[in-house]
Amino acid sequence: MNLLVYGSYGFTGELVVEEAVDRGLDPVIAGRDAGKLESQAEEHNLTHHCFTVDEMEDELEGYDALLNCAGPFSKTYHEAVEACLEHGVEYLDLTGEVDVFRGIESRDAEGRVAEVSLLPGVGFDVVPSDCLAAYVADRVPDVSHLAVGFETILSPSQGTAKTAVEGLGRGCFVREDGGLRKVPTASRKRTIDFGAGETSAALFPLGDVVTAYHSTGAEDIETYVGLGGTVSTLARVAETLGPLTRSRVIQSALKAAVEATFTGPDEEQRRTGEARIWAEAVDEDSGERAEARLRTPETYAFTASAAVEAASRIEDVEPGFQTPATAFGEDFVLEFDGVERTDV
Repeated sequence: MNLLVYGSYGFTGELVVEEAVDRGLDPVIAGRDAGKLESQAEEHNLTHHCFTVDEMEDELEGYDALLNCAGPFSKTYHEAVEACLEHGVEYLDLTGEVDVFRGIESRDAEGRVAEVSLLPGVGFDVVPSDCLAAYVADRVPDVSHLAVGFETILSPSQGTAKTAVEGLGRGCFVREDGGLRKVPTASRKRTIDFGAGETSAALFPLGDVVTAYHSTGAEDIETYVGLGGTVSTLARVAETLGPLTRSRVIQSALKAAVEATFTGPDEEQRRTGEARIWAEAVDEDSGERAEARLRTPETYAFTASAAVEAASRIEDVEPGFQTPATAFGEDFVLEFDGVERTDV
C-alpha cells in the first residue's frame, strides 16, 4: 500500500510513524514544516514531501490512502477529504472532534460514488468507545439509550488539550430522539465505575455522539469523562466558566495554560499507563440493560497501534462514511495487546 501520513512530526504523528516503520511499512511522510520533515525522514529513511493542507489536492495523486494526523482536525479535514474524493484515495484520521465527524458524515454519499472509504477517528478516539458501544448495543433487543465514557490519569499532549479547549468553546452535544442538541459541558453528572471503583463523571464533548449513532442506531446518546483524570480539569473549567469559554480572551488564556501545563505522557508512561472505557446500552421498551468496560494501554500508545492497523486494512472497507466498529467489527479493539473487555 502506498500510504501518506500527513502531520507526521506532531506528538501523535511521530508515534504513528514509528509504529508503521516497526511493522515494516514504508509510508511517505508529509506536513508543512520542511525542517521537521527532513529530520524525521532522515531518522527513519523515509520519503517526505512538504506542503500545506491547502495544497493537498495537488499532492495526493498516486497514493492509496491518507492518514491525517494534523490536528486540530477542524482546520485540516475538509481539504484532505476533498482531495481524497478527487483522487480516489482512502481517508483516515485521528480526530475526536464532534464537528469533524459531522462534516465527514455529510460526505458519505460522495464517498460511495467515488468508491472512497471515509474513516475518521482511528485512534483512542474513537476505536475503543465505538467498539464497546457496538458490543453493549448488540446485547439488548433494541437499543434506545446509550452512554459512553472514559477515564485516564495521564496528561494529554498539547495538541490534544488545545483541541479540547476549542471544543469547550463550542459546547457539548448530546443526541436526543435521533438529533443532536447542544448543552453546556459538564452540565450533567453521573456516578460510573470505569473499573477501579465508582467515581464522578461529567458530560464532555466526544465524537461518539456521531459515531455510536451509526454503529448502534441508538436515538439517545451521552458521552462522559471521569472526573478523577487529568482531562477532567478541562471539564471543571467548562463547568466553572460556562459560556465564557467561548470568548477569544478565555480561549487564548486556556491555550496558554495548556502550553505551560500539558506535555503528554513520556515513553515510560506510554509503556506502563492505561485507560478505562465504559458503555451502557438500554432498551427502553423491554427495560433490558447491558453494561461493559474496556481496559486499554495508554491512549497515545493505543492510538499508534490502532491507526496503523486501520490504515493497513482500509482498502477492504466499504466506501462512504464509516466508524471503526462498522469498518472492522465490535471485536476490532480486542486485537491489540493489553486490551481487556469485561461485562458488568
